[in-house]
Amino acid sequence: MNQDFPNQQLDRFGVIPYTFLEDFRSKDPSTRRYLLNSMTLFASISPEQQHQILNDLIQSELLNLAEQSKKYLQERITAAFNKFCIGKILGEKEIAEYCYNYYLSSGIIPDEMTAESLNKLGDFILGLELLKCIFLMSFVEQQRFFELQGNYSSQAVLFYRYIRPIRSKLIKEKVVNRDIIGNYYYSRPWVNERELVDYILELFNLESILYLGQTAKKLTFEKEYIYKSHEPG
Repeated sequence: MNQDFPNQQLDRFGVIPYTFLEDFRSKDPSTRRYLLNSMTLFASISPEQQHQILNDLIQSELLNLAEQSKKYLQERITAAFNKFCIGKILGEKEIAEYCYNYYLSSGIIPDEMTAESLNKLGDFILGLELLKCIFLMSFVEQQRFFELQGNYSSQAVLFYRYIRPIRSKLIKEKVVNRDIIGNYYYSRPWVNERELVDYILELFNLESILYLGQTAKKLTFEKEYIYKSHEPG
């Protein structure tokens, strides 16, 4: 960036996208004045205050989206949560948190919750929670889970796309112990909720999380078999 940038007069349409300016000019005078006053105020405060204002506005919008989508998501996701023994309650606060993580992955806050955006959000929620489950399994429990799937292609996708990178991450972060015979197979990792989400968003892009959520209904999950007691040896 030119060092004299703050002292230069900006060229017409040099910063704000032209489409935004076209939309701005189409607004009624009172709306234009309100936007101009708000932007002037925003420009006069410190970067830290600007960041906080943006954060507050994003959270407010996410809460609005959570309120709009609460009933649909509760009806759609609850059955899937029960299938995978996920003990999560979907209140507005929880949905807003999912919306925020979806925003972090996609960079998009939808204007309104259409059927398409609701389906994507539902897939994202289920994919995220399934990844949390896999993260918290011991390696032998992960193995039982992917072996339960009915065909090789499903097993291969589950293992190579999801389980193997999760194992590598757990070992790298040293949050899983070796067992008494020197392997990692029988120890469950210790990771808190915030770390789980951070690891998942670091390892998996939006497409991978959505894909797992979309295919969840085809996956077989047998709690008693996956989590049955096991002893090394």
